[in-house]
Amino acid sequence: MPEPIKCAVYARVSTDQQGDSIENQVSQCKEYIARLGPSYDGAEIMIYQDEAVSGYYTSVFDRAEMQRAIRDAKANAFKLLVFKEVSRVGRDKQENPAIIGMFEQYGVRVVAINDNYDSLNKDNITFDILSVLSEQESKKISSRVSSARRQKAKRGQWSGEAPIGYRVNPETKTLEADEGYRRIPELVFEWYVRLGLGTFKVAERLNQDGYRTRAGRPWTRESVNRILRNPAYIGQVVYGTRRNQLLRAYDDGGKMTKRKVQARIDKREWQIVEHAHEALIDEELFARAQAILAARGHHRVPRRAYHPLTGILVCGSCGERMVCQRRTFRLKAYRYYICKTYHKYGRLACSQRNINAEEIEALLIDRIRRKLASLPSDFFLIRMDSAADLVRLHQEMLVQEQAQAKWKKDQMDLFRQRELFVFDTYQQEMQRMKRRIEAAAEALTRLRGQREEILKQGEETTAFAHLAEEAARLQMADLAEVRALLQEAVQSVKVTGNRLEIQYRVDFELDWA
Repeated sequence: MPEPIKCAVYARVSTDQQGDSIENQVSQCKEYIARLGPSYDGAEIMIYQDEAVSGYYTSVFDRAEMQRAIRDAKANAFKLLVFKEVSRVGRDKQENPAIIGMFEQYGVRVVAINDNYDSLNKDNITFDILSVLSEQESKKISSRVSSARRQKAKRGQWSGEAPIGYRVNPETKTLEADEGYRRIPELVFEWYVRLGLGTFKVAERLNQDGYRTRAGRPWTRESVNRILRNPAYIGQVVYGTRRNQLLRAYDDGGKMTKRKVQARIDKREWQIVEHAHEALIDEELFARAQAILAARGHHRVPRRAYHPLTGILVCGSCGERMVCQRRTFRLKAYRYYICKTYHKYGRLACSQRNINAEEIEALLIDRIRRKLASLPSDFFLIRMDSAADLVRLHQEMLVQEQAQAKWKKDQMDLFRQRELFVFDTYQQEMQRMKRRIEAAAEALTRLRGQREEILKQGEETTAFAHLAEEAARLQMADLAEVRALLQEAVQSVKVTGNRLEIQYRVDFELDWA
């Protein structure tokens, strides 16, 4: 009597379909194998299961258990592979036929129970149609999930884990202050904006003061950065900043790989709900933090750049960058900047002499301090006026939003009671309310425009103020601080002999009148 045919089961569940459990799929497949009779080995069934894996965004060839099943099939470990349905293989109309063809190539019969598919029937058209339908269903699921999240955002509800300082109200699904942690974001913004500390220093100080993340981990510059950039702290719920996209790529042999990427969405398409919950940070402080982040982000130094003028100094003779070298003489270390051309090929290729690093760094710091000292005496007063304007605009916007909400409610109440009014009176009242709603909307648009203009103008003054704070407390012995200030203030320095041509990143010649 021939040996029973070895059998295997493959099951997959994604995060969106936890209801269709691994256990349920395996159970159905085992029952199917049992019904096939004694010719099939139902006692020692090989089980392959991939959990929390998307069938659309994850390549079938990249799943650990599917790879193991392919290896075992190649080694003749089983001759029947059962799925609950085609969608468990995957939701990609291009990959599904390829993976099934691979199993068939190794002499494995493939069955999808719910779809009545059996590779013994050689009905490839049926399988192709099922794969297309499966991919379409995956897109529908993704669309439904996205739509549900969008509706939650419109209601001011929060999806996912709450930012530190907040917790999600289990009934309303909105954010509310978490008294145990709310002090942390307040300190982060206070230290970053008002004390002028960098994200690394903020994280270091939080750790020194005994603060930890919710998970009990130390703070890092990345976790501080996430707080500084999160508009939830000014009461906003923002949805639609990114969108999942599937990228397919083919190698020279025609094999396809795919990966999910998150594409950034234009800010004009974002869905922003104002005043969705209590703000822990005021808008003016948040705006100043964004301006500082933007000013620093435009000229971030590569992590390998250690010396203060790396990437800034340019040789005026040959146009090459100048690099920093270290030498030790009589047990004392010296730093100097040298032209890359001269360093590679000698003085015949470029005649620019070496420059003492400490001297040129001190000279540039002194130039920056002099430029900052030349700012008008009412410089900080200008910033205070802008802050006052932002507070005023915020209050006016709140009044208009409340008025708009009131008129919309009154309009809805009137509509419900329309049978109690004479038709002409009803129409006149509806038109009057419509005009009020439109007027409030126009006022909001105007006020938002004014706020954006103030924030835009404030970026320059905020950048100058931050430079002034850094320059005032700078210690020349601290190379990290020297590097941070020079990289923030200076675009390039062309060195020709003893002459320097300095291009600053900020415009010290602005008309402040």
